[in-house]
Amino acid sequence: MRLIQVSPPAATLVAAGAFDPSDVVRSFVFASNLAAQEATGDPAASVAPERVLNRLKGSTESTTLLFAAVEGPAVGEVGELGLPTTPAAVDPGADSPLFDYRGFILLTLPLLEEKGHADIELVLDVDLLPLPGEPLDLEGEEVARWLAAQSLTLMGKLGRDVAQVGLTVEPEDPFLPAFRELGFVCKHREEQIVCSVPADPAVPLLPHGLAVRVWEDYDIPDAELPDVLELLTVAGADTCNGALTVEPVVWTAERLRDAAARLRDRKAHTLLVGLEIEGRVVVLSELAHQEHGDPEVAEWTLTVTARDRRGEGLARLAQLVALREVRRVWPEVTRAYGSFAPADAPSAQLAQSLGARRISAAEAWELKL
Repeated sequence: MRLIQVSPPAATLVAAGAFDPSDVVRSFVFASNLAAQEATGDPAASVAPERVLNRLKGSTESTTLLFAAVEGPAVGEVGELGLPTTPAAVDPGADSPLFDYRGFILLTLPLLEEKGHADIELVLDVDLLPLPGEPLDLEGEEVARWLAAQSLTLMGKLGRDVAQVGLTVEPEDPFLPAFRELGFVCKHREEQIVCSVPADPAVPLLPHGLAVRVWEDYDIPDAELPDVLELLTVAGADTCNGALTVEPVVWTAERLRDAAARLRDRKAHTLLVGLEIEGRVVVLSELAHQEHGDPEVAEWTLTVTARDRRGEGLARLAQLVALREVRRVWPEVTRAYGSFAPADAPSAQLAQSLGARRISAAEAWELKL
């Protein structure tokens, strides 16, 4: 068994759509989607090859690298990490290199904060995935251990020394024993939820003096930008991360412009709802939507209230307004997914008030090299 690295596609090809995802990308997506769907019991737990290709392009925010574990010869130009390479995309109709896959490693390297971190995602090939509720067989255990160890070796080559990985809890993630043996420790836990987006959402009664502001794809007027940036920074600082090693994110106008550019580049969209009192935006609630994803699905990405206005029910009001605006802007969306930490009581209460249904749980494990 050996590793090959997937060469990122040219940005111009992805922007123009003049490519086909290669066999290695399609195989990774198929195996990753199957594993996610079996873990959550939800067919919406999937990504499209186009979304993976966009991630592999990289951005000012992060670099994403994909590796495949293969059996047999792996011929290709040697990359900077000393591994044979294979393309992520090929010309339309062109032949794509084929391999006997055993599994995949996806590494995401933050570039703005947490420059010593690497987020690890491991996927077994479909032939090795156990049936739901059953453990790995001996071959699957061997490949899982090998992939986990190789991910740390790659991190060392890339100069990263804090490894973090998300693992499912129910059913137990097939990679959990391998990471535990390597010394990883559980640092955080979250519940994944889904709530319905009604076809005719109730219009919440807004208190006197409260105004609604709605911004698509971070198109925010200059007059409201300082309040929004402050709340986005507060959201990052106040997020419940358990004992994970994290660095605070400070939002600036430049960072928001970069985020908007990434949305356009990746054909993704965001809907940000703000509630304004006496000329000040005091609460935000945001949902995201992917053109390459399930058209009926959106994702809750944040809800945050100014620290001096908490306990007034503004967050729930903002979420109700956001659901109304989702139906207006994205009428095909019928459900919204999100997550919260059980230790974060306000977020748990908000999820309950929306009638959210728990679908799975996940843990974040960490190792400092």
